[in-house]
Amino acid sequence: MHIILVEDDLQLGAAIQNALEKLSYAVTWLRDGREALVALRDQTADLVLLDLGLPTKDGLDVLAEARRAHVNTPVIVMTARDALEARVRGLDAGADDYLVKPFHVDELSARIRSLTRRAQGLAANRIDVGVISLDIGTSEAEYRGKRIELTRREFSLLRIL
Repeated sequence: MHIILVEDDLQLGAAIQNALEKLSYAVTWLRDGREALVALRDQTADLVLLDLGLPTKDGLDVLAEARRAHVNTPVIVMTARDALEARVRGLDAGADDYLVKPFHVDELSARIRSLTRRAQGLAANRIDVGVISLDIGTSEAEYRGKRIELTRREFSLLRIL
């Protein structure tokens, strides 16, 4: 899964990128609003994590322009703007989810999985194909009812297949 991370804070961006890569996500980290809009319009990412306070173009403007251009990539807004009005504006601008900083990586990961399921048309955390079952939430796999040990990368590849 390819995630575009748009975060101008160097320390926070590096920490998020590192955490997501440890979870086997491919991450492209951008630090600027204009770069983010170009990347969103390309629609090559599976998901976008978007900060609002960005240089050159505010994240809300980036999001609104992308949605006007019919970009349907799922977007999670990550921001310190925690007032009700800010959350409503973010969701009304087209965000699929809104996460207030600071947040825990486990919560971010769960929200990514949730949006991914919805984007793929899956309601449950489980994918069953023939004799293989995958639990997306726990990254566990079963073959004919028996649990099999997989690395994160192996699980990610099996999920794609």
